[in-house]
Amino acid sequence: MNPVYLNPALTGNHTCDWRFTANQRSQWRSVSRPYNTISVSAENREGWIIPGLYHAVNLFHDAAGDGNYRTLEFNISTAYQMYLDNDSVHSVTPGLQLGVNHRNINFSLLSFDNQFNGYYYDPSLPTQENFGTNKKTGFNMAVGAIYAYRPEYRKEVVAGLGWFNIPTIKQSFYGDDLIKRDRRVVIHAKANYPLNFEWDIQPGLFLQFQGKYKEIIFGTNARYLIKDRKGELLAPYAGVWFRNQDAAYLVAGLEYNNWKGGISYDINFSKLTPASNLRGGLEFSLQYILCVFKPKDIQHRICPDYL
Repeated sequence: MNPVYLNPALTGNHTCDWRFTANQRSQWRSVSRPYNTISVSAENREGWIIPGLYHAVNLFHDAAGDGNYRTLEFNISTAYQMYLDNDSVHSVTPGLQLGVNHRNINFSLLSFDNQFNGYYYDPSLPTQENFGTNKKTGFNMAVGAIYAYRPEYRKEVVAGLGWFNIPTIKQSFYGDDLIKRDRRVVIHAKANYPLNFEWDIQPGLFLQFQGKYKEIIFGTNARYLIKDRKGELLAPYAGVWFRNQDAAYLVAGLEYNNWKGGISYDINFSKLTPASNLRGGLEFSLQYILCVFKPKDIQHRICPDYL
């Protein structure tokens, strides 16, 4: 539900002219100030420059912790869809994403060991911390590619690979140039397959690797088609997903014509449960696909009348 941020090659991976997406997530409410993440994006599929070349912009904002640590990132994405055969069943799409990343923190809101006077915390005492800066701005870049197989309506397989943080921008507020953001590799796949006239199954797999960390997510949604005819769609869906050795989360949502909205909640069962109290992340997502009506430009030949 956040395609441009998942892989720049997913830019324009929809059926109409525009797709607008918004996501909001809150996490770790039992620990300090919770993470609050917002992401919005807009994609265009009209092929302004050449057919098959699609464009998108997305904005990501994240804030967390007592120091009000913020990350703000703005990206521009471009993807080019190429079909492998004449009947357009197979396609390959490479993508490129360029952006600016800005981070800042308010150190005055934090407490340090040196402000403990031996009996209690005294905020008037100096922190004796030597911060180089409280903000960082850097250029970022990502590339990706997807393969799509759509033999017929309601049948599809989409798999992709993304490579993020290629410039490895500097992270340290203390001026340590050796601390950089690790590159991130994303492998993802999803499918939609009709079980019968009314039910679809939508399995998926997501793997993410960054430095010494890894994330593996797998699961499936089930969609029930109440109405799907003459441009009208009404289809609720729900699913269960698992994040390896960390959490399980439930998903529910509704597709209504050109709208798609969903909600998810993950329950943490890892070694972090004493801090999280089993309280995970609550996320809302909303998508709208806009189809611009284009009247046919019919050329008429004007012939003279002869008497």
